[in-house]
Amino acid sequence: MTPLPSPLRRLRASSGGTPALRGLLLSGLFLSGLSLSGCGGAPASAPGAEAPADTSRIVIVGTTDVHGWLLPWDYSAGEPVDRGLALLAPLVDSIRNAHPGRVVLVDSGDLLQGSPMAAAYTPLAEGEVHPVIEAMNLMGYDAAALGNHEFNFGIEHLDRVLADARFPFLAANVVDAGSGEPVWPGGTLVDLQVDGVPFRVGIAGALPPGVAVWDRDHVEGRLAFPPMLDRLRTVIPELREAGADLVIVAAHSGLEGTSYDPDATGLGPENQMADVAREIPGIHAIFMGHTHEEIADSLHHGVRIAQAGAHARSLAVVEFTVTPGEGGRWQVTGSEGKIIRPEPGLALADPRMESALAEAHARTLAQVDRVLATRPEAWPGARARVQDTELLRWMSDVQREATGAQLSAVAAFNLDAGIPEGEVRVADLARLYPYDNNLLRAVEIDGAGLRAYLEHAARYFLPCPGGSCDRIVNPDWPGYNFDVVHGVSYTLDLARPVGERVTRLEFQGAQVRDDQRFTLALNNYRQGGGGGFPAVVSAPVTYSGTESIRDLLIRDLEARGSRGVGGRIAPPADFEPGWEIVPAALREQALREMRPGER
Repeated sequence: MTPLPSPLRRLRASSGGTPALRGLLLSGLFLSGLSLSGCGGAPASAPGAEAPADTSRIVIVGTTDVHGWLLPWDYSAGEPVDRGLALLAPLVDSIRNAHPGRVVLVDSGDLLQGSPMAAAYTPLAEGEVHPVIEAMNLMGYDAAALGNHEFNFGIEHLDRVLADARFPFLAANVVDAGSGEPVWPGGTLVDLQVDGVPFRVGIAGALPPGVAVWDRDHVEGRLAFPPMLDRLRTVIPELREAGADLVIVAAHSGLEGTSYDPDATGLGPENQMADVAREIPGIHAIFMGHTHEEIADSLHHGVRIAQAGAHARSLAVVEFTVTPGEGGRWQVTGSEGKIIRPEPGLALADPRMESALAEAHARTLAQVDRVLATRPEAWPGARARVQDTELLRWMSDVQREATGAQLSAVAAFNLDAGIPEGEVRVADLARLYPYDNNLLRAVEIDGAGLRAYLEHAARYFLPCPGGSCDRIVNPDWPGYNFDVVHGVSYTLDLARPVGERVTRLEFQGAQVRDDQRFTLALNNYRQGGGGGFPAVVSAPVTYSGTESIRDLLIRDLEARGSRGVGGRIAPPADFEPGWEIVPAALREQALREMRPGER
């Protein structure tokens, strides 16, 4: 196994060796001489400068969960959209013009995975600059927290991508598994000038410890992920001691809740910012991420909470009021948050970014427009969470063929996605299977474990005693965590109590016994503990592939197309539904409650 670079080497790589960002990793902090020179700021004045005379403003602007959405173009649908960093850049410029030298731009993680353009640069070739980093450099980011999806393609890929960043990436709770030393800085300091008086902003970054579960293949034995709360207890005081007048946390984390079992995994919670706000003094604001929610302005235990929209839909902006304080320094006396988004249909993209990303745009278009095969009829996904479909059955067949497993677990990630009638392009597969980082695994489980797995998936539906309830779809259970299993036949009765909904479970026409053994194909996220599914994390692994599931689906379509007459994929002649939801009224109610495009 290749040893990890030392913290100092990694820090230099992440700052790209740019003179303006030369710094030292000292107690986990990135100490730089940043003065927002690219944003209209001036160098910090010497101590003893004239005291401030009036109230002023400091503005922190945040993005999060960009997931590679840079230009306002949906490569899967082939149409323009009202989101992308290129549309947010002019808004940031306007804020900087209104508050010259007093604006700090941060991101709260999940940048490098999730769009066809990001996929077109994975892996990153020698000598290339990742388009996400190119766009962020153009926008003049001051810091970014690492997110869990940054680790999807391995540490070496991440190092290559971050090498060209002209700003620090932060991760307070990522340490070397052997030494326990920080691998990325936990915080950074940004020096501003406010009416000729220095003002220092401290920024800390953190991410979910669940990376140890979700990307175990890449990080096991190399990186460790202590609880966010524990590490921020150290970093926040260090920022204050280093002279920070204003302290914010850029956290790839929500307020509370977790999709994995902290007790079983030994990891801290996935979403922990409510605890951070309550238990760590000295924080003025937390810019959250990870949950794909949008929070304009909220206050928790005196800490301002904000979260921008995912996929570069909006900016989270917190404006701080500062007034003269002791020692001739400004002090924070108030704050207010808001969401700013591009005007639908009217916003103009940043021409600098369009020009800089023209080659990346062309490369991405060429990849997604490649025709794989043709279909005589569509395989839609709209009903894939309420009834068995040819679409998900095909996905399972690909997984079972590759692994030799008896059973296969799949999920409908996007209810709007499917295989269209006519030409089937790579873009269609990107919509259908958006997680290009998922790899294929197979494990051995018993009948009792299989039943527990299906009961866990059924938590996507709320309790509905007597078959009558106001709502049946659980808003706190992501649709991508509703797995369906092929290779067995089963019934979910939503009128029964949670944990007792699997009323029929058969294999080859016979009832499944608790001690009966099966092999189950599934993705590595699920096998590693993603979603907290029972029976699979500690199960014996019978297959471990290195090719993404999306690529396997693409390859299968190409093979089917080449075998069909005129490249057409013939519909299966033997499809019979393998699972069902009862009663019918709750099945249809659930379908009505599911949002288009929901994941």
